[in-house]
Amino acid sequence: MKGLGQVFKAVTSAMIGIGKKEDLIKDFERSEKQGPWPYIIVGLIMTIVFIIIVMTVVKFAISA
Repeated sequence: MKGLGQVFKAVTSAMIGIGKKEDLIKDFERSEKQGPWPYIIVGLIMTIVFIIIVMTVVKFAISA
């Protein structure tokens, strides 16, 4: 579970645009071992959740 938490942290940092160079190096090393799929899957899930949140907020703002 520690690995999944690290992937979420890496993807969140990338989406926000912040991060440390040391974390970036660790992420690249981890992706070389595991492959890019955990990052791709988590990135897609987080993007879909973000879009749903934005759509919900806009619908709420328009209806109010």
